[in-house]
Amino acid sequence: MKTVLLIALIAVVTCEPPSPNHIRFPPQPIRRRPQPVHRRPQPLQRTPLGGGFQVQPRFPSRPRPAPQQISSGVSVDATLGRSEYYFSWRHDGGRKYTGTEAARVCTSLGRGWQPIGISSREEIAFVISVVGGDRVEYIWTGGVRSGSGFTWLNGEPFTVDNWSHTGGLGRPQPDNRENGNENCLSVLNNIYNDGILWHDVACHHLKPVICERHI
Repeated sequence: MKTVLLIALIAVVTCEPPSPNHIRFPPQPIRRRPQPVHRRPQPLQRTPLGGGFQVQPRFPSRPRPAPQQISSGVSVDATLGRSEYYFSWRHDGGRKYTGTEAARVCTSLGRGWQPIGISSREEIAFVISVVGGDRVEYIWTGGVRSGSGFTWLNGEPFTVDNWSHTGGLGRPQPDNRENGNENCLSVLNNIYNDGILWHDVACHHLKPVICERHI
């Protein structure tokens, strides 16, 4: 009988569930915080330029500096020597004027302003750089016919010229070809495949203008 009870007790102990303190759970994976990704800065793009390289900025180019302000309130676009200049197309949305209207645009700026008079080789080069740089087709100057020649409205001496060798009829300028009424002086931007040069033009045509004031 004792033997039977002993076997029964052993069976009960064997079937009893284990204590929680003796349970072994499988190991849990360690969760690590993701490390930040460090990106290397992108190099500046380079494009060939005349055998070297030109650095291309990654940011938009800066806008053109605002014109200089003078006491009269007129925005001056450039200066050369003792002259200030105003380029009409930069201020009026590219409007065009007859020769007479262009003169009024300049005089309306205030005392001393007139359509440009070109009286030196340096000023000729300056006008060429402005017309070419701004890619305007043509501009009025203050040159008007006087007898068989031309004069400047602002009184500067007409001592230099830069006339084209061709025109609408293929003749050297000035040729006064439009019914003898080409009484205004214009600078044309390669209209006749001749470069940026002077032409006599009838004053009813429409063009922007460069104004000038001596200081």
